[in-house]
Amino acid sequence: MDIAILIGGKGSRTKTISKHIPKPFLKINKKTIIERQLEHLKNYKRIYLLSNNKIKKFNNTLLDKKINIIEEKQPLGNAGCLKNLEKFKNIKNDILIISGDLVFNIDIKKFYKFHKKNKGDVSFLVHPNDHIMDSDAIELNHLDQLVKFHKKPHQKKNIGNLCLSGIMIIKKRILKYIKKDKFQDFSNDILPKLIKKKLRIYGYNTREYVKDAGTPERIKKISKHLKNIKYLNGSLKTKIPAIFLDRDGVLNKEYPNKHYQNPLNLIEGAFNALKKINEKGFLSVIITNQSAVAKGTVTIEKVEKDHKKLEYLFSQKGCYFDRIYYCPFYPKGGFKGEVKKYKKKSNMRKPNNGMFLKAIKDLNIDIKKSYMVGDRITDYLAAKKTGIKFLLVGNKFKIKNKKNFLNLNQAINSIL
Repeated sequence: MDIAILIGGKGSRTKTISKHIPKPFLKINKKTIIERQLEHLKNYKRIYLLSNNKIKKFNNTLLDKKINIIEEKQPLGNAGCLKNLEKFKNIKNDILIISGDLVFNIDIKKFYKFHKKNKGDVSFLVHPNDHIMDSDAIELNHLDQLVKFHKKPHQKKNIGNLCLSGIMIIKKRILKYIKKDKFQDFSNDILPKLIKKKLRIYGYNTREYVKDAGTPERIKKISKHLKNIKYLNGSLKTKIPAIFLDRDGVLNKEYPNKHYQNPLNLIEGAFNALKKINEKGFLSVIITNQSAVAKGTVTIEKVEKDHKKLEYLFSQKGCYFDRIYYCPFYPKGGFKGEVKKYKKKSNMRKPNNGMFLKAIKDLNIDIKKSYMVGDRITDYLAAKKTGIKFLLVGNKFKIKNKKNFLNLNQAINSIL
């Protein structure tokens, strides 16, 4: 796989701290962004730097024989510049494209394995973030295929929070859809063509660390992250602790006379709690039983739509969930309108710990340093079965020598 790093832009959004130095050459904690990228890519033989600036002007240490530097005569955008790669005959079938303003810690080999397994024409590396409103977002199906693309800014609030990270893998043949010597944006000009052609487009949803240095505020955040587990344990190669969260009664209010609760009816302090989880570098993972699906009270489509609304809402408030797992199964019958295919026992349903085990495998979670926050005995038993410390919210039951916290915010403040 060949690597192409896009070094464009004038640094206008960061001019208050950069004096118009392009973002890839900005120093964060005594090291430039491009230097950090090349450290992560040191095992790759062919790297192409595509730039609309004179690289030597900012950093002549990049003039390495192993790095091919392509300087544009005119700005061509993050797609138009890729056309220049066609003239290199030794470029293989797959090209990893990386925006030059990103700081990241990812397992590139695992991402590439995903791309190869799906025989993708384009594989986007996607993740939840804390600024959905100014991010391009996508929706995926259960096979991780692109279903919908949402160019920023967004009008709908039920699209979830899976955002393009600025990293993707493309087949070399994708270059033929790009016009020569013309400014083109990949999201605006190329992706619609690929969707229309019904090419194989996938999203690789990862909890790994990817952050763009697009604004002075984000640069300050990155500077802090570089010192803690958020970045240091950012790759899937490394375990990272998580805070598992029950949904109903912990994040949102719960009413006993209702089979299905509104997840957007939040308990006070929920946003503050999640922000603290995110900033301390813990993963935030919802684990929730939703038996109302089996009982016929609500459709599975409604649950998933509500979860997308929940993800979007929290991102609007500057925080995010790394993943949401839910169990629609319920073994007991006798409900009007019950759905037969969901009327069964499942190891996913709490007090069983199937959802926990799946999250641990998917996200490479350090269970010894993780916590579960719940309000029911089923939450406690599932956490105990998994070997995860438990924090009890509300007054539905008591555990000997365990404190009952008033709400999620109070529980999180006790450990972080």
